[in-house]
Formats: sequence, structure tokens, C-alpha cells
Amino acid sequence: MSDPLPSSLSHFHSLQNNWIASLLNTTLTTNDYTAIPTDSRNPKPSGEDHYFASTLATPSTIPHVLTLRRRALSTPPTEAPVWPAPTATPSSAPTVSPPDVILLVDLSAPGICGHPGTVHGGVVATLLDEAMSLAVATHSGGDSSTDNPRGKIYTAQLDVRYKRPLLVPTVAMVRAKVVARQGRKYWVRAQIVQEEKVDDPKQMHLEWPKRKVVTTDAMAFWLQTKSNL
Repeated sequence: MSDPLPSSLSHFHSLQNNWIASLLNTTLTTNDYTAIPTDSRNPKPSGEDHYFASTLATPSTIPHVLTLRRRALSTPPTEAPVWPAPTATPSSAPTVSPPDVILLVDLSAPGICGHPGTVHGGVVATLLDEAMSLAVATHSGGDSSTDNPRGKIYTAQLDVRYKRPLLVPTVAMVRAKVVARQGRKYWVRAQIVQEEKVDDPKQMHLEWPKRKVVTTDAMAFWLQTKSNL
């Protein structure tokens, strides 16, 4: 399954979701972000990306994906960040805001479920990894010697903190940012955010009884190999 950009944009604009509508309006109309094709949703002649472009691109898995890239990217620091401890607070970890890349994913069921109504942890890690690869690609420049415009970039270490279940069906946001770079070495932080129903009666006065929560937090170390490897 390919990922035609106009179709992806139309789908997410058509959703009756105040949060997504507000996000698209804020990011696109202010020119902070631009919508780009999600490269990993396009099958490659070599067979690369088949998992995300085909296996996870069905009506019961992840039928729609939209990638937003920040227009004004900042140069990442060259000093390697302190790797967040399992109990690290957001203030003590490298920030993911503003993200280099925002990945909107329309999550369906039951094809990606572990427990009923809950996304399998391996799929959650895949979503983080995909967003991170796109963030790295915004800084690496890709590699014209391969059939993948992201170039030869690989995850060397991925540390995922599962804070709460990622529920389906839903639309979730994955935000990723390169927090440091040393040549072909990249450190990336990413989070998955979803809207959850609010059960507290004190919050039921909201326009719609939902809140945005970080379900998953991750840190990764990536490598870009030379084109002749």
C-alpha cells in the first residue's frame, strides 16, 4: 500500500476529532510544519519497509498515517545527552518539544491488539521507531545510493518506557526529535500521545471530556552507515 500525501491529508482533515483538527490547523496554517510523504509506507523494490507499508497498512491495523515535518529545524547539540533513567522526570530528560517530526496514526483493531482494545507493545515500539527514523532523516540528508530516501540509518539502541496502555481504535500522535548528533551518530527522543476519556466529574465541564496523555516515552541511539557499506 502506498501513502499518497493528498489522500492522507484528506483523511485526517475529515475526522470528526477536535484535537486533530486543532493540531492540523495550528501546525499547517502557521507554517511551522509541512506535510510530507511517509516514506516507510511505500514498498521498496528491495523489500525494505514491507512490515510498515503492507503488514501494518490494512483496515484492521494502521490504515492511515500522516507525517508532519518541522520547517525550521534547529541544529542538534554535539554533546551526547544523559540517557534518562527509568524514573527520570520530563524536566531531567532531553526535551522532545518542539518535535522535528509529528506522525499521526489512525489505529484500528483487532490487527494490532495484544490485550483486547490495547495496542501490542511491539507495535508501540514500531511506531516510535518509525517516527524516530523520519526525525533522523530530516538531519541526515538521506542516501541516493539506496532505494530508500532516508538512507542507511539503523536503530542501535531503543529504550521504551510504557507508561499506560495505548488504546484502540483511536488516532494517536507520535512526536520525535533528534536531541544530539555527532557525525553519523544520533540520539533521538520520542513520545506517543493520545486522548483519553476523563472520568473525574470535576473535569466534565470541558468541551469534550478528554485529556491528552503521554502513553509511551522512548530514547534511542541511531547510526547512519556509509553509502558503500
